[in-house]
Formats: sequence, structure tokens, C-alpha cells
Amino acid sequence: MKKIYRKYIDEAIKNNYESKTCQDLIFKDVIFDSCFRFMFILLFLIYSFLNQEILVKITNISADTILNHEVLINSAAFYFTWIIILLIILFIANILATILLKCLKKINLKKIYRYYKIYDLLKFICSIWVIINFIIVYVITPVTIDGISMEDSYYNNDKVLLWHFGYKADSNDVVVIDASNYGDSSSFYIKRIVAIPGDEIDYSENALFVNDKLVCQKLTISEWNIIINSVGFSNCEQIIIPENKYLLLGDNRNHSSDSRYFGLVDKKDIIGKIILRYYPFNRFPFNRFGIPKSLIKQ
Repeated sequence: MKKIYRKYIDEAIKNNYESKTCQDLIFKDVIFDSCFRFMFILLFLIYSFLNQEILVKITNISADTILNHEVLINSAAFYFTWIIILLIILFIANILATILLKCLKKINLKKIYRYYKIYDLLKFICSIWVIINFIIVYVITPVTIDGISMEDSYYNNDKVLLWHFGYKADSNDVVVIDASNYGDSSSFYIKRIVAIPGDEIDYSENALFVNDKLVCQKLTISEWNIIINSVGFSNCEQIIIPENKYLLLGDNRNHSSDSRYFGLVDKKDIIGKIILRYYPFNRFPFNRFGIPKSLIKQ
């Protein structure tokens, strides 16, 4: 409710003035809120239905970081369900409040406004909670890294933020991929994109080159064959990365399960890009004044 309307109602209560206008202001605010929540629920359901596959993956990724999903939410489907149930409950509460306001012929303005303030506070708390969950599931997701394949860029148990809303894969991005199509049905991998569609990759003297730049030493012939066989090539030492295919490697080349073991990765399996490490604090990319550590003289 607008501040000017609240001031008007406060003045009416202070002067013991029962105003039909005050009742209408409360009524209209509840009606507007009901309509807003109805539209939000509708859009939420439509978007979730159209993107249910990726959203289930995102929820599974974030669950271990935010909650113990084995105990508290059990599955991604249930996670979405209880968010939607809360929105529906709030919507129904709004409708009931609207009916009550209309059915009562004589309303004690002071009492109804007291209840409205409680309702408004609960609405605000629930709205913030829903917005935070919406951002986590649909835009930026906290992720905990498990393993050493990205050292010295990222370490085991580092907590990072994964950006996936409208993400388009690009060279040198550190990304999270769904490993279910690459031999690990229960995991997600974090790797670096070293080659994108249109890049030329070469195998020469037991090393891998991308656009004539060395990216991996000590690449065996069997690993090279896995890479080229994944896109239908064989017995060649040079190929162009096909459309919607990406070459991914771990920064810790000696301890990484990547494209050398499961071939090129399809675009649809790249979930999003790591944009920030926020824990542990000693590896946070900014100092306490907000200045990037890369700009500070060591």
C-alpha cells in the first residue's frame, strides 16, 4: 500500500473516524495483491513447465549447498511443489480476506487495520523468501565444488555461484555440465571450455592444440581418438569443432575426467558458467574494500 494511503488511514484511526474510503483502500490493496499473485503463479508454472528438465538439474545442484536434499526436500519435484503451494496459499488467503471485507457490513477500522498490518508483514516475509528461491533456481545458483580437477583455479569444497539464465557458452568459461550422458549418471562436472564450434583442434607430437595454441601436453592417441570419435571422425590429426559441440578440460590436467575420456560435450548439457567464488573468504576475489585482488600489487 502506498505511503500516502497508510498516512490517511492512520489519521482516520487516530481521530476515531470510520471512513468508507479507508475500507476501500484496504480492499483494493488486497484485491490488487490477489491479482498479482495469481499472475505470478501462472507465469511461474508456465516457465517451470517449459524448462522443467534444466530446472530439475539446477535444483539438484543447489540442494547440497543450501539444504541436505536427501533429508529435507528429497527431490527437485517436491522442491518446486512446496514453493507453488505457498504461493497458492497466499493467493487463497487474499481472496478470503477480500470476501470477508465485502461481506461484513460494519467493520471496526482499527481492528481490521491491525490485522492488515500483520497480513502485510507476513506477505512481505513470504515474498522475499519466494524471490530468493526464484533467483536461486532460475538465475544464479550456489554450488559446492567436489574434487580437485580444477585446481589451481578452484579447490575442493569451494563455494561458487553458477549463472545459468540466458547463458551462452564461450571459450575459456568455467562451466558446469550434466554428466549423465558421459558415464556418470549421478554427478555434475566443472570444467573449462577450451574450444568452441568452428575452432580447429590438432593432435601433434602427443599434444593437443587449439587454433595452433598448446592446451594439453601428453595426450595419448587413445584419448585423441575418443575426442574425434565422439563427433564421427577417425584416423585424422586435425578437425574443426562441429556446431553445438565443445571441448572441455580440467585445469588440473593430471587429475581430471574431461573430453579426453568422454569426448566433446553437447551444448544442451552445459548448464551454466561459474562467475564468482564466495567461500572460503581467503580465496574471495576481492579485498575488504571491494578492490579486485588482481589489481593489488603483491
